[in-house]
Amino acid sequence: MSRAVPSKQLPAFGSRGRLRRSVDRFPHFVAQAGATGTVTEATDALIALRMDEPLSGAEEWDNEVCWTSDDIETADQTVAAVFYEDVEITGRRQ
Repeated sequence: MSRAVPSKQLPAFGSRGRLRRSVDRFPHFVAQAGATGTVTEATDALIALRMDEPLSGAEEWDNEVCWTSDDIETADQTVAAVFYEDVEITGRRQ
């Protein structure tokens, strides 16, 4: 039995994450590296991380940084893989 590669698995709802690098959602906002949040949605098509601190310009998106198929750059990537390039899971919501 083979194990799935962790970067391909969806993060669990309620997981806590920290941005490994800044995430630019031009022209709306930039979420700075080191910012933290909670996973509020995780499907093959959308992963959303609600940030702990308000992001100026992200109000329309409920202060969430989202990853979708629009973020995929190569045919072998998934939304989860792109998410994990940007986010380190640090634990579960207490």
